Amino acid sequence: MASRIRHVLITGGSRGIGLAIAQALARQSYRCTLISRSEKHLKAALTTLSPITATPHGYVAGSIASPDFWTTTNFSSNGLVKGDDASKIDVLVNCAGITQSRLFTTTPTEDIESIVETNLTALMLGTRFLLRNKYLHSTTRSRSSVGQTGLTPSIINVSSLLGVNGGYGAVAYAASKAGVLGFTRALAAEYMGHGVRVNAIVPGYVESDMTKGTLAYGCG
Repeated sequence: MASRIRHVLITGGSRGIGLAIAQALARQSYRCTLISRSEKHLKAALTTLSPITATPHGYVAGSIASPDFWTTTNFSSNGLVKGDDASKIDVLVNCAGITQSRLFTTTPTEDIESIVETNLTALMLGTRFLLRNKYLHSTTRSRSSVGQTGLTPSIINVSSLLGVNGGYGAVAYAASKAGVLGFTRALAAEYMGHGVRVNAIVPGYVESDMTKGTLAYGCG
């Protein structure tokens, strides 16, 4: 068993699927650090975690789609210290995303760019930053040792069933989520045998603040 509290970093962790994941992991005694654009929503999210466990949780307010978010954020002020085994990230959950409910030909260019930047580009850049700077790293390096200690770091990317099947009124969203699946498979291949697991989950329609109004377009 691990002698320290395991740590999960969740983008898009203030509401919806991200918050549900945080609550589930808090019940398993994980320390949660949530990332979202809204500090108000982040503070509200933390109030739902506190009754679950006495483990201290934290948050980082900002947009992961901002070009300098990862390089300028003072993660050490939130308990993340580069290369420090006591505060490294055991689980990274990439859950931040923007949905779509509009026909492709009427979707503004800036909306398409925003969807792809948030759902795919920012996910890749954030993951690369955390791997490069050893916030997310493993002490196990051989293929045979992976998974034996129970502390093998894990990257979980939240895709969507639309990324597999497509969906009416969600062309840009579906394309971005299909990209998440491709990224997941490729990164998993690169880190096979190097102590970091990479997986994706593929939810169907989940009712949340983000998905309000999409069901009428069949975007579930």
